[in-house]
Amino acid sequence: MAGSGTYTAETLAFRAGVPLRTVRFYVQEKLIDPPLGRGRGAHFTDHHLAQLQQARTLQNAGFSLGDIRERRGDLTIGLRAMERYDAMRRHWREPSAPRDPDEGDPDDGDLDVADCFRIPMADGVELLVANDRPLPSPRQLVEIALHIRKAFGQG
Repeated sequence: MAGSGTYTAETLAFRAGVPLRTVRFYVQEKLIDPPLGRGRGAHFTDHHLAQLQQARTLQNAGFSLGDIRERRGDLTIGLRAMERYDAMRRHWREPSAPRDPDEGDPDDGDLDVADCFRIPMADGVELLVANDRPLPSPRQLVEIALHIRKAFGQG
């Protein structure tokens, strides 16, 4: 539960669904912040849990540990892009509604915004992708989002 307080390394590992070794390794590799406090008083917070989950998500999407370490500040946007990607993949499996013939020709080159996936890329910037177009991989979506953030001065 968010805001629940502090965690031992063992509890953090359990909450994130990873072995304790992974928590220790991620701290050692600077993929997540070190625990607060020292010795027996050392503890982790919800912030550490979010970092751990984001790093695992990006690692599973194909990012190297070095890439994750270098872009720790950009993990939130990458996680949002991948969550949106997963939601869209679930949507693809559902049957689509029949198209209204009065809506115009779908091949006229214009995007029907109501018939597109909206993928947040940066504050105030979205990528629109027509439902019938294949999406880039999660890794490619994250890379696109990072380039857009830099272009708009957010990276």
